[in-house]
Amino acid sequence: MKLLILHASAGGGHRRAAEALAIAAEARGLGVVVRDILDFMPPLYRRTYAKGYLTLVRSAPELWGYLYAQSDRSAQDPLERRFRTTFNKLNSLSFLRFLTRASPDAVLCTHFLPLELIGTLPPRRRRGLPLFGVVTDFAAHALWYCGGVDAYYVATEEARRQLARRGQAMDRVIISGIPVLPAFVPGPAPRAARARLGLRPELPAVLVLNGGLGVGPALELIRACEADPPPCQLLIVTGRNPSFEAKARTAAAQIPMPTTVYGFVENIHELMDAADLVISKPGGLTMAEALAKGRPVMIMDPIPGQEQRNGEYLLEAGCAVRVFEAEEACWKIGVLLRDHARLGTLSANARHLGRPRAAEEILDDVLTRIPGPSRDVEVKAGEHSSTVGAQTGTKG
Repeated sequence: MKLLILHASAGGGHRRAAEALAIAAEARGLGVVVRDILDFMPPLYRRTYAKGYLTLVRSAPELWGYLYAQSDRSAQDPLERRFRTTFNKLNSLSFLRFLTRASPDAVLCTHFLPLELIGTLPPRRRRGLPLFGVVTDFAAHALWYCGGVDAYYVATEEARRQLARRGQAMDRVIISGIPVLPAFVPGPAPRAARARLGLRPELPAVLVLNGGLGVGPALELIRACEADPPPCQLLIVTGRNPSFEAKARTAAAQIPMPTTVYGFVENIHELMDAADLVISKPGGLTMAEALAKGRPVMIMDPIPGQEQRNGEYLLEAGCAVRVFEAEEACWKIGVLLRDHARLGTLSANARHLGRPRAAEEILDDVLTRIPGPSRDVEVKAGEHSSTVGAQTGTKG
């Protein structure tokens, strides 16, 4: 059996969820192809889609929040939807040809763009290809809904109800959690993890995540600790941003507390094991990873829109606290680390909410929903129409 897993490089979370699903599929002996849908798009479309998002969240987050809310209200308007899908399909002809050649037995999408491209294909051209959506935030924006989806996998009952309200059958929206890599199972106790990493095992650790794209609260928090250092050591991850990393190292040298600055790292799971508290913007995948590790979160600078909704859900669930200003973060860290009962409650709630096996559970359910043996898929792209045999490939 061959699975095609599609994501989009608008932020790193969609890709990480796709990789988690691919690992779970390969563990079951399935053939897997993982592709970024934007790789099939014209260069201008690709740059605008990926870099436009990053530019907005960095320089005009309020505008992004407005666009998020506006599109959530209007995404299912028939005229807007017809225009959007027509425009996207005209820019994705090479993807539709690829889909014909790949001939998968099922497609899983961790972003709504490929979900809509396939879900709106005419039935005679889709030819029964099973299609599944894996929502990577704790709420389901209206763009996720497409009538041609066989099943959705979501993190919360609220997301389930949002999709059902837009037309998806309730029994085809499964609360599975957001898929995370196998490394994000609960690990060793923080003291043991700190010793393994060469950190001071007796001193509480706070992990500050600036995001894989270098967008986040790290620099302001480091500077705030110069005047009011909390009783802990800081682990700062700056992401893929060398100039930001250099600024963080310079600022860290000025504060009177143990601080380790990392750039982009592959062992976030080990750093989470070592931490008593994670400070981050509430991106869906980062929050899912922290919960899977049973780590409470201090939310800073959520982007209006999906991150704001994620943060509100975690606050309601009792596994996160909110800080509004970096100048107050150090004081609040100290208060929380000294309140062992409250920190323990936050950690227990995070463990209860965490779904470290979400990817495996999603694959198990998907396999029950794929009828019969592999099939050929016919897709018309422009004037091109053909039926081709199976083609396999793997990518982790």
